[in-house]
Amino acid sequence: MRAYGAYPAFPLRIGEDGRTACVAGRDQHLAEEVLQLILTAIGERLFQPTLGTNVRRLVFENLDEVTAGITKSTITQALTRVLGDRVDLEDLVVEAEESTITVDLRYRPAGSPDTRVLRLQRTED
Repeated sequence: MRAYGAYPAFPLRIGEDGRTACVAGRDQHLAEEVLQLILTAIGERLFQPTLGTNVRRLVFENLDEVTAGITKSTITQALTRVLGDRVDLEDLVVEAEESTITVDLRYRPAGSPDTRVLRLQRTED
């Protein structure tokens, strides 16, 4: 049996036991925190108005090198500011080609030798 409340799942939801659902461990929790940070709009959180990246807003911009550069800068700054003590950023590659923008993020949980990879991709229809 797992201890209650170790790391809440994202998005928040109710588990089978009627309590807040939790993730398996610290690494999964950190991966969800990274994803949550990237997908949160600045100003969306009432008590944390500077949290987020506004990346979702950028997907409506032209897919070019300028958009890719802004996306990379925005994500790097947010990760450093919000999760800098828990995440070691190894590499962030943002590519805008034809009708697709791809974000490849490689990071390590602080103090861990294991690299994690997160890929976000949007295709214009």
